[in-house]
Amino acid sequence: MPNQNGEVSVYRTKDLTCQQINEIGQLHVAEIQNKKLLGRAEIVTSSILKQDLKIEADPEPHPRHANIIGWPTDKSKHKMIAIELAAEAQLHLINNP
Repeated sequence: MPNQNGEVSVYRTKDLTCQQINEIGQLHVAEIQNKKLLGRAEIVTSSILKQDLKIEADPEPHPRHANIIGWPTDKSKHKMIAIELAAEAQLHLINNP
């Protein structure tokens, strides 16, 4: 779901190994939020664009960081779009000891 700025934070992971993706998640998401990294969802760009959303590069805190933008102003539509995106995403759980 978009934050108060109308953005969803994502990382572009094309051509990265699972280990590299998990390192980005650990360093730039989990540690910042003081949480344990449990997994990640992966979705292809075309699924996002199909929802009339856009992806905008935002190299902070990492060069591969971006935001999904262009969410409708009607918040009830946010949930419908999020459901559609979740249906097309793949969940990858991380085996933490």
